[in-house]
Amino acid sequence: MIRLKVSMLIFLLFPVYSYAINDAGSRASFTRTGWVGTRYIAMGKAAEVVVNDVFAIYWNPAGLLDIQGKQPLTPEEIKQKAKEGKIDSISEKDLLTFSQDESSFNVLQIGASGGMVAAERYAGFGGFAYKFSGNALGMGLYSIKSPDIDTYDINGNKTGVTSYSANVGMFSYATYIGDAAVGFTIKALYETISNVSYAGTGLDVGVITEVIPFLKVGFVIQDIGTGLYPTKEYEYIIKKYDFGSPSIKISSAIVSRANNFTIAFSGIKKIEQDEYEYNIGFELLIYKSMSIYLGLNDSLFTTGCTIGLGDCTIGYAFSYDSVDLGYNNFISVMLVL
Repeated sequence: MIRLKVSMLIFLLFPVYSYAINDAGSRASFTRTGWVGTRYIAMGKAAEVVVNDVFAIYWNPAGLLDIQGKQPLTPEEIKQKAKEGKIDSISEKDLLTFSQDESSFNVLQIGASGGMVAAERYAGFGGFAYKFSGNALGMGLYSIKSPDIDTYDINGNKTGVTSYSANVGMFSYATYIGDAAVGFTIKALYETISNVSYAGTGLDVGVITEVIPFLKVGFVIQDIGTGLYPTKEYEYIIKKYDFGSPSIKISSAIVSRANNFTIAFSGIKKIEQDEYEYNIGFELLIYKSMSIYLGLNDSLFTTGCTIGLGDCTIGYAFSYDSVDLGYNNFISVMLVL
């Protein structure tokens, strides 16, 4: 019943953003591009239910409640170190973790990802997340830039070069309602097209819950009330709040009992479009600290890997671009403190 009530609460939010449909279009579409976190890019952007680190700020704030701290030693590793006389290398937390719930520990993660998107575009994200006593907070900044865009007149003659940039500042909060993780992200938007600037706000809401031990489902409404407003008076530009359109995302994931294989699915409906987007991703843990990924982002191939080096995780992702089928390359770094 609690899960049902949470779902009903989300659906009751529809009237909050339905008024934006009248002005639906591509405004503030830079919030949707999803070039955040190599793990999720490499999994075909089927991320909403599997996200479990600082990058949840963008994908689904409810995932902040799943962030992991420094990985403790396994019982076998503790026994082996004890046999070798390496007692000093066994920390107090390694011993406590087996007698306490990990949620009792506070966790701080710092992460960044970025790279080059086809057609000379760049995207980057940086942020931090803090989990404490069944709650989580996060702050992040997502940026997209196209520094050299050729301009042409109506006859096809090149007239010069302009630029484009967009930034999204995000503040997230997540908590549990019954067995469901629920998260909210408040967003501040700033966009510059040549010498014209716009500012705006928006809201994301997400839910993740475990249906059975190996099956999780998630639900996200992205860009509730999101829009942009000219920062000052510009000639030929109407000064009004120009609404974009929300996106509805439904996701599920199946995780193996040994937690070494994951398959994730997501379906996305952008309100102003007739088409649906479908994503699928695979994750395979091939060693304790190394995973490889494959995915399809609406039929376009993606792949990548991550490797853990102590408290740091480094990742790489490759994908084909949906605009010109060019190559997208991204790297990420995440640190657990």
